[in-house]
Amino acid sequence: MGTGILLLLFVAAFALGAGCLSDTIAKDTSAGELHTHYEYADSWSPGFGCYSHLDGYVYNAGNTTIPGVQLNFNLVNSKTNAIRDSRLVFIGPVAPGETRSYETILDGECTQDYRVEPAFL
Repeated sequence: MGTGILLLLFVAAFALGAGCLSDTIAKDTSAGELHTHYEYADSWSPGFGCYSHLDGYVYNAGNTTIPGVQLNFNLVNSKTNAIRDSRLVFIGPVAPGETRSYETILDGECTQDYRVEPAFL
């Protein structure tokens, strides 16, 4: 009896989370000598609900240190173009040839389709 209830709860949790699971999407963008590569995927967990996990790196292809590098990531609803969540990621100074990694989580809703849009600040 207990195993049947546990199995039913597992199937229900999987069915509720299935709408917000997706393949990993990789993107690249640049602003002058700064380049960033990032990947994100929609996920689900009991603690967070539906969210997009994003990780990547910034690379300085120039000859001078770029101080105070910041990235802003917006989680945008693909149908309405409304911003659901936004995160500012502080990278700090990036020396010539240096690569700095980052990661963040953007909060979404399980029933929506999103894309991530980055911007250097």
